[in-house]
Amino acid sequence: MTHRGPLVTLAGLVVAFGIFFGINLANSAPHQEVGEGYSSGSASEPAATDQSTATEAATSGAGPAESAADDRADDDEFPNKIVYAGRTEDGSAAIAVAVVGGQAAAYFCDGSRVESWLRGTASEGELNLRSKDGDSLEARLDGSKITGEIEINDERLDFTIGEAKPPAGLYRAEGSSTTIGWIILSDGTQVGVQTDNRGQSKAAPELNPDRTDVNAGGEDLTAEPVEGNADI
Repeated sequence: MTHRGPLVTLAGLVVAFGIFFGINLANSAPHQEVGEGYSSGSASEPAATDQSTATEAATSGAGPAESAADDRADDDEFPNKIVYAGRTEDGSAAIAVAVVGGQAAAYFCDGSRVESWLRGTASEGELNLRSKDGDSLEARLDGSKITGEIEINDERLDFTIGEAKPPAGLYRAEGSSTTIGWIILSDGTQVGVQTDNRGQSKAAPELNPDRTDVNAGGEDLTAEPVEGNADI
């Protein structure tokens, strides 16, 4: 009996240790799962951030490209309302083109006998105009100017003309027996033709853009600026 006491005590300690160890394992398992869940959530957060950053980068990268495309589109379109005026490349005549929206009206004259009124479209940086007699004008937007060619009386003339700011521009006066067209250039020079209802033409009288009343063939006329949608 004296030898069994220590053995029983030792056995009891072993059992107690085993129970304690089992309880410790049972308690530690949930903490480990929570820790793993936290670690998984932490790992996903940078991934989401990276994805958001990538999306923002893609969006911000698309912005300048779209903006550049818009700028190019604007560069290919005429201003909503504008008048261009200047001389042909050989200096023999003057041309004025008025644009409003997608419509355009133009006038060509040599200041003595030859003239032509044309109408047409102004779209995507291109001008296509025709006269009642079959004359044609084709041009394209070239920065702040237009460059093109006019065909009149079987003759082709090239031109490059810029914006005509008032009082420069295109003017027209029409009466019962006379029609007059004027092109006032940016330097103040005037080129115009007066034509009566018999088809006889001559140089137009000088026009004062501040006072647009003129007398032609005994008839008092009032000159008006010509816009792109004018009925000419």
